[in-house]
Amino acid sequence: MTAEIHEVPLHETAQERYLNYAMSVITSRALPDVRDGLKPVQRRILYAMFTNLRLTHDARYRKSAAIVGEVMGKYHPHGDQSIYDAMVRMAQHFSVRYTLVDGHGNFGSVDGDGAAAMRYTEAKLRALSSELLDEIRKQTVSFRPNYDGTVFEPVVLPAQFPNLLVNGATGIAVGMATNIPPHNLTEVLDAALAVIAKPGLEIQDLVPHYIKGPDFPTGGVLLNTVEELRSIYSEGSGSLVTRAEWEIEKEGSKRQIIVTSIPYMVNKATLIEKIADYIISEKLPQIIDVRDESTDDVRVVLELKKGADEEAAMAFLFKHTPLEDRFHVNLTCLVPSDNPQIPSPAKVDLKEMLRYFLDFRMDVVIKRTEFDLEALLRRIHILEGFEIIFGDLDTAIRLIRASESKRDAADKLIDHFGIDDEQAEAVLETKLYRLARLEIEMIRAELAEKRGEAAGLQKLLDSDDMRWKLIAKELAEIRRAYGDPRRTRVDVELKTLAYSEEAYIVAEDTWVMVSRDGRIKRQKSYSDLSTIRVRDNDQIGWVLPGITRATVIVFSNMGRAYTVRIAEIIATTGYGDPIQAIFDFVDGEKVVGVMTNDDRVLMRAAPDQSSLVPEEDNGEPQMVALSEHGQSIRFGIEAFTEPSTVKGRLYMRLDDKDRIVNCEP
Repeated sequence: MTAEIHEVPLHETAQERYLNYAMSVITSRALPDVRDGLKPVQRRILYAMFTNLRLTHDARYRKSAAIVGEVMGKYHPHGDQSIYDAMVRMAQHFSVRYTLVDGHGNFGSVDGDGAAAMRYTEAKLRALSSELLDEIRKQTVSFRPNYDGTVFEPVVLPAQFPNLLVNGATGIAVGMATNIPPHNLTEVLDAALAVIAKPGLEIQDLVPHYIKGPDFPTGGVLLNTVEELRSIYSEGSGSLVTRAEWEIEKEGSKRQIIVTSIPYMVNKATLIEKIADYIISEKLPQIIDVRDESTDDVRVVLELKKGADEEAAMAFLFKHTPLEDRFHVNLTCLVPSDNPQIPSPAKVDLKEMLRYFLDFRMDVVIKRTEFDLEALLRRIHILEGFEIIFGDLDTAIRLIRASESKRDAADKLIDHFGIDDEQAEAVLETKLYRLARLEIEMIRAELAEKRGEAAGLQKLLDSDDMRWKLIAKELAEIRRAYGDPRRTRVDVELKTLAYSEEAYIVAEDTWVMVSRDGRIKRQKSYSDLSTIRVRDNDQIGWVLPGITRATVIVFSNMGRAYTVRIAEIIATTGYGDPIQAIFDFVDGEKVVGVMTNDDRVLMRAAPDQSSLVPEEDNGEPQMVALSEHGQSIRFGIEAFTEPSTVKGRLYMRLDDKDRIVNCEP
């Protein structure tokens, strides 16, 4: 057999293969389906636990390794760890708003601890998971072959509540991603019921009247305004701002800040380490200790220094730690397409998410009703056969006993009573002693009952209004069974805590020293200029008194002024740091003047001058700069006292070849 070689353009093949790979990741791995809110691996885990292993909420726990093996062997051949990680996440109360898996053992913590190995942990489904799976046996959803064609798996689960909004989702695909926040089940179902009752409702009607905003499992406070939330839900993207909740607790003369909740997906242990680092480095002088007293609930204790301002401390922490965090919303998910087997990705808004779910529920209810009606009609048909047989039961029993085989008996019953094969089979499957004891009235009563039920189901199929009422009733029952209060408080009027950088610097008197070669440091004191250490061939150019909360301004020969807070300058008796370690000096740029904004005194910028000159002018302190080409300028320093970027600020414009030679008060 000879192989045929076909030449194809490389760019076309590469494009085709990449697009196939991208669509595979998008539709089969990373994005959730808007109808059941699940990514493929999550759906496969829940389906295997429910159908194959029968691990319902009232069953015994089963080893996680057995669950992972079942899922990987039949549905998801992408590695056991990815399956286990997905199952663990569905069991973590701090990761999902409503857990779908009931984990037994170590399933991780909000401190970032990982779950124990799958051979140690056990799991089963939560009761809420049944609301995603119960109707799957009634042919309500499509199935497709698994990866090797040996078994079938559901394309989507027949979810009875909007799981995508309720539990949210996160995922990264090729060229797109999703990040959907969780919401309160009661609020989401209230919104769904409102849309059923009034299909014309818009997002401004739903938010905040029904949905107040996301409801994160770890609580916290949501700071976004109503207008911001409406914009996020309308555009399908935006940024949510969440903040930790805290309170003041007194123990005798001690006052403590108690953090009672933290933003979603924040690692509590890492957060505490970061706070401790700020305390140790004295960047947060209001707090002297931090400790974690959390049990089932979050309780982080921040011990305040006597007389410290707790609002100043929290303002610092909100600015510099994840006690205030952002959640970037991206409402991208898979939505139904022309191909029922392959949904397509789309960015949706809040109402579209609800509409897709409700339309899906209508489709499921129709298929469920058709399945139930078909089962009822089959039972009615069988009962009608029994009713005919009971018209002459003695003859039927005599024919059965006189028959040589089951087929012979069936033929005789069909010929004599005019029933069909299915009815004859049902009669013959009933043992003779039971057949003789059956009462015709019981059969007729059941037949009337089944006919009434079938008529009711047929009415349901014929009426959209009846189906919508049924869907609303079922949603209300789920709300009653599983609804709970919000955990995340919405407070757009929360007091804004003023942040001032100076409030977090311990006020200390110091001396700022800058050498002619551009090395900078600070010392608490010095006795004489000769005692200040400098490198060989270098000398001290400026010595200025100041306070750590003040700033120092460095003027360069290229007309730029650089400002840094004195507390950020290295405190050492050594040579100090190069000025380039703080500011972005270009080649040939040198220091020609230094000034502090300390209010008490000014130091004349001369290396041989150690006397302090009082500032007699009550106005703005002035500087004078002189260039090589004879240009000069006098300017006030107030515009340069706040810390600058590493690029500095322009204080004098120069010709290309001109340079500043001196800048002093």
